[in-house]
Amino acid sequence: MLSTCKTQESITSQPAESFQSFSEDGAWCWFSDPRAVYLNGKIYAGWVSSDGSIMVASYNEKTGEKKEVNIFSEFNKDDHANPSFLILPDKRIMVFFSAHSTLGRGETKAAITYATTKNPEDITAWEVQKRLEKNAEGPRKFCYNNPVMLSEENNRIYIFWRGGDWKPTFCYTDDFGKTWSTVFSLIKSSVSNYKRPYVKVSSNGEDEIHFAFTDGHPRVEALNSIYYMKYKDGKFYKANGDIIGTMDSLPIEHEECDIVYDAYAEYLETRNGVRGWIWDVAFRKDGNPVIAYAQLPEESSHDYFYASWDGKKWINSKICDAGAFFPRFEKLKDAREPEPHYSGGVYIDHENVDVVYYSRPIGDIFEIFKAETKDNGLTWKEQSITSNSKKDNVRPFAIRSAGEKAKSQVLWMYNETYTHYKDYDTRIKIDR
Repeated sequence: MLSTCKTQESITSQPAESFQSFSEDGAWCWFSDPRAVYLNGKIYAGWVSSDGSIMVASYNEKTGEKKEVNIFSEFNKDDHANPSFLILPDKRIMVFFSAHSTLGRGETKAAITYATTKNPEDITAWEVQKRLEKNAEGPRKFCYNNPVMLSEENNRIYIFWRGGDWKPTFCYTDDFGKTWSTVFSLIKSSVSNYKRPYVKVSSNGEDEIHFAFTDGHPRVEALNSIYYMKYKDGKFYKANGDIIGTMDSLPIEHEECDIVYDAYAEYLETRNGVRGWIWDVAFRKDGNPVIAYAQLPEESSHDYFYASWDGKKWINSKICDAGAFFPRFEKLKDAREPEPHYSGGVYIDHENVDVVYYSRPIGDIFEIFKAETKDNGLTWKEQSITSNSKKDNVRPFAIRSAGEKAKSQVLWMYNETYTHYKDYDTRIKIDR
C-alpha cells in the first residue's frame, strides 16, 4: 500500500536544535501515560534522566518559568521507568512510576511508587512517597504505569500495569491511594497462555476506559495483531457494544476482544507475516475509538497505520512509511540489533483525534511531523515540525488536555545518542 501522506512544509519547521529543551537530560518509553499534561497554562511532564533519576517538571507558558524536581535519584537507569501523571479534583498532581521489571535503587521488594503534591498546581513540595506492592503472581515484578480516574465512579482511581506474570494487571483506590483493592488480571489467553499483551490506555475521565493491545512483543510474535475493548460501569465491551465480560468475570479472554488489525488473516491472504505494534488509543467526541499502530513488514521497514471505528466496522488506513528502527546500535561481528521494532513513534492528539504526530527519517535523521486527516484517516496532509536536524527526534507525545488553549502541543526525545533503553543521552524538546 502506498503512503497517503501529502507533504506540506510548515512555515515553523526548523532544525530540532532551534527548539527549546524542556529538559537537557531525559528519556521515556511509550507504555506509561500520560507523560505530559496541560493544566491552567502550565505543562507538567516527567522522564527518566541518564543516571536513572525520576524527574518531574512544570513549564508556565505565559511567563516562561520552568521548575524541575528530582523525586527519586538514580532510581532505575532505564527509559521504561518514566513517571505517569494524574490530576486530582483539587488540582494536586499525582505521579506513578516503577522500575523496569526489576528492583529500583533501595528497593527490597518491587512496587509501584506514587506521590502527590502538597499543593495544587505546584511540583515543588510533595507528600511522603507511598508504595503499591500488590501484584499478580510471577517473577517479573512491575512495569508500565497508566493511571485513570473516573468521576462517575466517585473519583475511583484505577492503575494499570504489566504484572508479575507479564500480563495486563490493575487495581483501584477509592480514597486517593490510602488503600487499594485486590489485584485483578485484565486480559489472558486460554488458547496461548504464554502471550504477554502490550497495552495502551485512554479514558474520558468520567465513565469509560479504552484499551488497545497486542498478542505480545513483535520480537516474539511472528503474527502480532492489534485488539480493542472498552470498560464502562463494571462491564467490558467490543466497539459495537457487545458485552465480552464483567468485573466479576475477569480476566477477559484475549480472543474474545475486537480484532482491529488481524496479522493472521494478513498472512493467510499474502503468505507474508506482518507484525503489528501498538502506539496509542483515543476516542472521538461520540465515543468511537481510534488507534495508532505500526505494521512491521520487515525490521528495516516500518509503516504507521490509523484504525477508526465508524460505528459498524474498523477502518485501517496507512498514514505513511515510517522507515526503520531508530536506535543506533554499534554492531559487533554477527551481533543483532537488540530493538529492531523501535519505530520513531506515532501518537494521537487526544483533543483532536484527526491529528497525529510522528517521527520518521528524512535521509539518515529522524524528524518530527504533524499530520491531519479530513476523511477519517483515508488521506493525510503532513507538516514538518523539525527539519534539517543534526540528531534524531523520536517518540513524540501530544500534551494531554492541551487543546487550543495551549501554545505548545507536542514534546519529543532528541537523541544525542540512543543505543538501547539502558544506554542513552537524550533531551526532551518542546515545539516552541
